[in-house]
Amino acid sequence: MATARRIPTYFSHSYRREDRDVNEFFWRTFDAHRFGFTVDPQSGPLSTCHLEMVMRRSACFVAVATLRPEQRRYKCSPFIAYEYDLAVRARKPRLVFVEKGVPAHLFPDSDERLVFDREELDTYEGFGQPIRRLLLQSQGYSSAGDHLLGEVGLALPDTPAYRQAAPLLTETLRKFGYTASRVDLDATDPGRIPFQLDRFDFVVIDVASPRVPRWLYPMMFGRFVPTLNLIHEAAGRGTGRSTPDLVVGESLRDATDSRQPVLWWTDPAKLAVAVERQLERFDLPRQQFRSLEEGIGYIRSTGREEGSIFLSTTGADNELSREVGRALKLQNFTFFHYVYNNTFPKGSKWQDRLEEQLAATQVFVPLLSESYWRSDWCRLELETARRLSDEGQLTIIPYFLDGSSGDSVPEQGTDITDLPQHDRVARIVGDMDRHLARRPAADDSGVRP
Repeated sequence: MATARRIPTYFSHSYRREDRDVNEFFWRTFDAHRFGFTVDPQSGPLSTCHLEMVMRRSACFVAVATLRPEQRRYKCSPFIAYEYDLAVRARKPRLVFVEKGVPAHLFPDSDERLVFDREELDTYEGFGQPIRRLLLQSQGYSSAGDHLLGEVGLALPDTPAYRQAAPLLTETLRKFGYTASRVDLDATDPGRIPFQLDRFDFVVIDVASPRVPRWLYPMMFGRFVPTLNLIHEAAGRGTGRSTPDLVVGESLRDATDSRQPVLWWTDPAKLAVAVERQLERFDLPRQQFRSLEEGIGYIRSTGREEGSIFLSTTGADNELSREVGRALKLQNFTFFHYVYNNTFPKGSKWQDRLEEQLAATQVFVPLLSESYWRSDWCRLELETARRLSDEGQLTIIPYFLDGSSGDSVPEQGTDITDLPQHDRVARIVGDMDRHLARRPAADDSGVRP
């Protein structure tokens, strides 16, 4: 018997470390009802076109808006408010869980809004019914994410700059498998125009040109046709143009730099490169999590800087190494271990690859024991790491397993000699998470909630 497909669901959430437990609670709840969450990856440049495409190919929308007392006006991430607005425009079935203290007007439909207290989550019994209702509304669209690459519309003015840029854009789109077609800017039949626009995967449009009909962008906005937005500014002359309010919107303007959702350009070749970067983001597989374990690992990694860990151990301590490695994998850490996560090509020389691997490492974690000090390879790893540490390239965080002295260890470490295995693993992984915790931006703008 075939397994029922998960419902492809756009999940909007806080990326902050302190909100992990709340996000995990809701992730587990929805996983039990066969929803498959897709998220906007935190890394990489903002692409509103990509978000619109992901929303278009989702069956429904779920958001968890956690309280941020310091966030003016919104009291939550303005980016979550923006993603909610996308779901409303796309007419997706939706359910929003709002922490008490967040303004109600951001999520005005009380039928799709549920209030929660993070200290009392386990006591709520009323979430099941609205989740089952969302399931019934969405399960007919479980194949929403199945698609082939299609046409991209070019809604560009007939100017010398765009006549020069259009062939480069067409070739860039073709390189990623799309077919470029010009949008008829002279169309006048209001009954036929939507048929022209709706067939496109997305439309590349100059949103500030007076030679593009003023009604075109609002029509695409209302019909939720994804748009890759451009503004041309003449070289050396600056521009009197600004990003139209409808393109950015209040919540997105409060969440990010108002220029960011638009590609401003003067040089056609550089425009093609910028568009290619956007298409590379579109080209990534849809990040829908296939298992609860995979999803929880993602949640536990939010609020953490990118960073690679080198786990340095001897064979005698491989049982602990295996458990530490497993815990690191479950929480989406990037790490290297010579047995349990060895990325060196088969047949390559260890010493040649060691320097290269350590140079790409942010944290070197030696598990120090009597057998560690007896291992020439372990001592070489530590010696190489110390040289790189002296150059400011990585941090060494040692753990002492048995109280053996060996070489003197100047780096501040932790003695875990008397801890049981489970607590040893939890201490090491917890320390790594705290060390790589993302520092909040000075302006706390809320970009990537």
